[in-house]
Amino acid sequence: MKRYIILILSLLFTADLWAGAPEKLTVENTKVRKVDETVEVSFDVRIDKLNRNYQVVLTPVLYNGSNRQPLDPVVITGNRRNLYEIRNRMTGDNGYVVKSKSPRTLSYATVIPYREWMSTVSLSLGQTVTGCCDEETKPSRTLAADKLLYYEITPAFNQEPLQYKLTELEKYSLENPFLHPVEDYPNRYDILFNERDKGTAVVHFTVGSHVIDMDIPGNRELLDAVGRAFKLIIDDPNASLKRVMIAGYASPEGTLAFNTALAQRRAESFKKYLLDNLDMPRDESLFELYNGREDWDGLRRQVAASDMEYRQEVLDIIDAYTMEQEERKTKLKQLAGGQPYAYMLKNFYPPLRNAGYLQVYYDIDRTASIATAVKDEQGRTTWVDPNSPENIGVTLINKAMEYMIAGDYDAALRELESQKDNPAAFNYIGVCYMTKGDYGRAEEYLRKAEAAGDPYAPVNLEHIRQAKRIEF
Repeated sequence: MKRYIILILSLLFTADLWAGAPEKLTVENTKVRKVDETVEVSFDVRIDKLNRNYQVVLTPVLYNGSNRQPLDPVVITGNRRNLYEIRNRMTGDNGYVVKSKSPRTLSYATVIPYREWMSTVSLSLGQTVTGCCDEETKPSRTLAADKLLYYEITPAFNQEPLQYKLTELEKYSLENPFLHPVEDYPNRYDILFNERDKGTAVVHFTVGSHVIDMDIPGNRELLDAVGRAFKLIIDDPNASLKRVMIAGYASPEGTLAFNTALAQRRAESFKKYLLDNLDMPRDESLFELYNGREDWDGLRRQVAASDMEYRQEVLDIIDAYTMEQEERKTKLKQLAGGQPYAYMLKNFYPPLRNAGYLQVYYDIDRTASIATAVKDEQGRTTWVDPNSPENIGVTLINKAMEYMIAGDYDAALRELESQKDNPAAFNYIGVCYMTKGDYGRAEEYLRKAEAAGDPYAPVNLEHIRQAKRIEF
């Protein structure tokens, strides 16, 4: 049995009869929306006039391509036509008919089950007019075209925790390989050998000498950098100098006794220069001296990295730890008539003759409850205070990010309340408002984020543009 919807009429006039032109019909306030698993359709019909002998049937249809869903029709009759229908209709043939004398506006609403093809729909309105002796079907009019009923928003935002800001001392530590937080001290020898391979944090000596010469290239630059490090430690009220490690080396030529003494004198000379010339605590207990004696490890690394002739034979001699060091030297000099040894004297020994290396360790006095350990790609440690003025924004955004990943956007918005002027927070705030359906405020922050260069903001703005298509 065909069901007709009951219309709500606003009877504003009691006199003028509709004068025939049923096309004088206006549809306003059209709304189509998905609510849970249903679709709600509503609109208002405004009719100026209709002859008392006329009947108008309006048939809404939802469609998407070949998929069509007719909705409950609207039947409007003139007064005389209505009496005729009452006398002649069979029960249920025409459903519900509303008697209208002078209507101006009526409201339509219906609810149907949602189907998958309705994610994007159009709404048309067919119109059939029946008079005294004839019937005419008017062309359907489109009330809504290609409207989204459902759009799933997937919020876009960076989900990698923001990095804390570092103090000037911490920044300088990451920029200068000789400067380390004290947490790295247990690995001091590994660090020493690693940095020595890179040729960094080294002061140079002339052959056979332990006197620091500022005219040797690189020495002044290194010592100026060390002085800057000491100043940053002294100027930071939370920092303190904990250890200065100095290693002295000599090349594996000459006698072992001479080289051992020379390496020690170089380390002591380096220490004395720092105490006498740089602004640092006059505390000798801060120093740890390491006598590397003859730098066989340094020589081996250079040989292994080269393509020199007799490379493997040289490595075999160096690796023969059952040999005494003086015997190694003799074997190297005798190998292939001394040709490999001459090559090494020219290419590998010079940087081994002038080696003095430095490591400086500092500490920052922060309680574990507010300090966070951060390691760089090389495993070097720094400590930051997440509640400091320069880092509180990062802390709050990272906390909000955790809530957002868990889907709790209300909690995230509370964390971001104090960050509404922080460009780093604009996209996160916009996403929170977007998920709550507050598109106006969401767009406000997302446009700020877009202007600040946030790559996720344009994605979210497009989400809002698409989502708005379901509201009409």
